[in-house]
Amino acid sequence: MAKAHLWNKKRHASMTTGRNKLLDGSRVLVVEDDPFIALDIMNMLREAGAQTRGPAMSLARALELAATEDFDCAILDVMLRDGLVFPAASILRQKGVGLVFYTGQYNLEDLKRDWPAAQVLLKPATSEQLVQAAGAACHP
Repeated sequence: MAKAHLWNKKRHASMTTGRNKLLDGSRVLVVEDDPFIALDIMNMLREAGAQTRGPAMSLARALELAATEDFDCAILDVMLRDGLVFPAASILRQKGVGLVFYTGQYNLEDLKRDWPAAQVLLKPATSEQLVQAAGAACHP
């Protein structure tokens, strides 16, 4: 499954070349319990200029980071090993952090209804889709 998330440099070049990177300086939290997917996401975001934090691989760690650190946006896997990410997402939303839900197992219509300001992506997404969604969440 991790291969579907691998970053494609050639396809991503337009968003990461030169000084004008899409996420330049954005502080992005990554919450993902699959280490391979988390690494891919963090690499994509860094190549687009983001400063990444995480990965938070559990709800407990996501809650801790959400409560104690400042972010511009967050990429959130919905179903973590120890629970759903929504309590951490609520903290982030209250702090004005842009959200991207990145899921393969949750109802997208429910997410869009319950979190109308959030970006919602179905796994697997391309690197371009992920970076564009993060850009929209970080810089609404």
